[in-house]
Amino acid sequence: MAMLGNIVLRFDQLASTNDLAREMAASGTEEGVVVTAREQTAGRGRMGRNWSSPAGEGLYLSLILRPQIKPEAAPVITLAAAVAVAETLKLDLQVEADIKWPNDVLASGRKICGILVETATEKDQLLYAVMGIGINLAQREFPEELREIATSVLIECRRLVEGEQVLAMLIRRLDHWYTTSLTEPDRVIARWSELSSYANGCVVSIETAEGIIEGVTRGLATSGALIIETSAGQRREITSGEVRLRRQSVVSSP
Repeated sequence: MAMLGNIVLRFDQLASTNDLAREMAASGTEEGVVVTAREQTAGRGRMGRNWSSPAGEGLYLSLILRPQIKPEAAPVITLAAAVAVAETLKLDLQVEADIKWPNDVLASGRKICGILVETATEKDQLLYAVMGIGINLAQREFPEELREIATSVLIECRRLVEGEQVLAMLIRRLDHWYTTSLTEPDRVIARWSELSSYANGCVVSIETAEGIIEGVTRGLATSGALIIETSAGQRREITSGEVRLRRQSVVSSP
C-alpha cells in the first residue's frame, strides 16, 4: 500500500477538493495523493451541506484511497478518519476534541472539523474512496448562523497553527489508522469509542430516512453502525442519520 501523502497537490483556490480528487480518482490517479486548497468556494459536508472554507483559515484536503475491501466495509474508513483528526487535535494541538457519530469532530460541543468520505462502486467492488477533511484553524469568529455551532483551534487554545504543520501531523495519523481500518477494523472501532463521549450511554434522537429514532447509545457494531437502545428495550443498528444529543449522561445497560 502506498504511503499516504507522498504526493500533495496544493491550490490557492478550488470549488471543492473532493470534486477534484474524485475526478482524479476516476481517471486512475494512484492511492495516497492529497489535494489541498487554501480556500474552497463550494466546500460541502455530509447531506449536501455547505462547509465554510475561508482563505487561509482552515486545512482543506482530500485523499485518494483505493482500499481492497467490499463496499459494506467502507464506513470504518470514515471512523478511522475521525480518530486520526481527534488524535491530532488532542495529542498534537492540545485541543479537547470529541467525536459525534459518525464523523463530526467537536471541541467545547461545537464543530471544529467535518469529514466527508465519498466512494465509487461497481457491482460488489469498491473502486475508490475520496476522504475529504476540513479543519477550522484560524477563525476568530464565524458568520452569525455558525457562531453557536462552530469553533476553531485558535478559539479553543488561543494558538495560531500553520496548515502545513497540521497537515504533516494529520497525514501520519491518517496513514496509521487507515491501514489499521483495513487490517484490524475492530481496533479502529475501539479507539473511536474511547475518543467519543457519545459512544455509550447518551440519550439521543437520530433523524433517519425512516423518521426520528430516539434512544440511548450502546456503542458501535463491527460494521461501524451506531447501536441505539430504544425505550422499548429494542436495539437497533443505525447506518446513517443525523445525531442530536438530548442528554449527555451515562445511562447504564440493564
